[in-house]
Amino acid sequence: MKQTMERISLLSLSLILISSFSITAGLPAMKDYFGQLGYSGAQVELLVSLPAFSVVAMLFLNSFVERWLSERQMIIIGLLVMSTSGLVPLFLQDYSLIFLSRIFFGLGTGMINAKAISIISERYKGNDKTRMLGYRGSAEVVGAAILTFMVGQLLPLGWPAIFSVYGAGYLILLLYIFFVPYPKKNRQVAVKVQKKGNFLSLRPPQWRFSLMLAVIAGVIICFNSIISLRLPEVIVDARMGTATTAGTVLSIMQLIGIVAGVGFASLTHLFKKHLLMIMCFGFGLALALIGLSTQLWLLVLATLLAGFTYSTGITGIFYHLSEKIPTNLLNLATSLVLIGCNLGSALSSFFLQLVAPLAPTNALLFLLIGALMALTGIFASHLLAKTK
Repeated sequence: MKQTMERISLLSLSLILISSFSITAGLPAMKDYFGQLGYSGAQVELLVSLPAFSVVAMLFLNSFVERWLSERQMIIIGLLVMSTSGLVPLFLQDYSLIFLSRIFFGLGTGMINAKAISIISERYKGNDKTRMLGYRGSAEVVGAAILTFMVGQLLPLGWPAIFSVYGAGYLILLLYIFFVPYPKKNRQVAVKVQKKGNFLSLRPPQWRFSLMLAVIAGVIICFNSIISLRLPEVIVDARMGTATTAGTVLSIMQLIGIVAGVGFASLTHLFKKHLLMIMCFGFGLALALIGLSTQLWLLVLATLLAGFTYSTGITGIFYHLSEKIPTNLLNLATSLVLIGCNLGSALSSFFLQLVAPLAPTNALLFLLIGALMALTGIFASHLLAKTK
């Protein structure tokens, strides 16, 4: 029972890692509110992707913070900062204060982001590790799906109410405190690893491999973020439904990650190093189908495919990282890949502005990023083929 609760508690750390975009169903209402105060739609969209910038900053700072704080202390402080700042818009609706709270939200996320992933590879080995990494990927998207669904249900109460979902962080904190043990021997080993660890410890081939995976992950995350940012607009503009419908569709898209996570070990055994390329191609197809959808049922099918391939692809990236990088350097390599992930998330709104002249409509936008995703799959295949 203790081991089961420990596994559940470790996996729960990933439940709110990508929750920054869970509030996107409330974007139309937020744009209406802040538009009356003189803020543009782009400025409101920035509130969604803003935490990713501070996550990146925190990932760079983690190597310094680790000199003063243990892994346990970092995770506890990170969850407290993340949850408390996430609730600020529920009580204060000033744009500047919300802007500041979203920065702190990202800092809290950054403190636990790499730890929530590397802690799995540190505590488990072999097939057990592969399964736990798959379950961790499921936990990430399941958490986002649940929060996204809750946001859709809370919208009738007004857009400030949707931020109450971040109170879930306090429950995760309690699980972690009570059920994740840190034996004295493990703590001593962790301190030694932290003292040895820095980015210079990565040999050039390890550095290049981690960096290339970071680029691939960044592209996947960026395009998945665009789905979250634009799907409510697609559904409302095409009269397929309301913002609440969009929240439900996004939550269903994320829930398919359960299937992806449970089946990850089997898919890895079946496709081996080709899995990442296949998932990139599948994700590209899903993006194109979203752009071509004119009926809600087709859009739902496309988003289901997107959710499955996205979740499997990201989990596959961290799996390949854990297979190629030594355990004592894994936290550092994971941080590097997470920097790519969060840069992809943070730059999603800027990418939309950049490609606007090339893709002035949402249909063209999704076709364009679908093609770019297929090219990313070719790059991933080449990278894994030449890496020993």
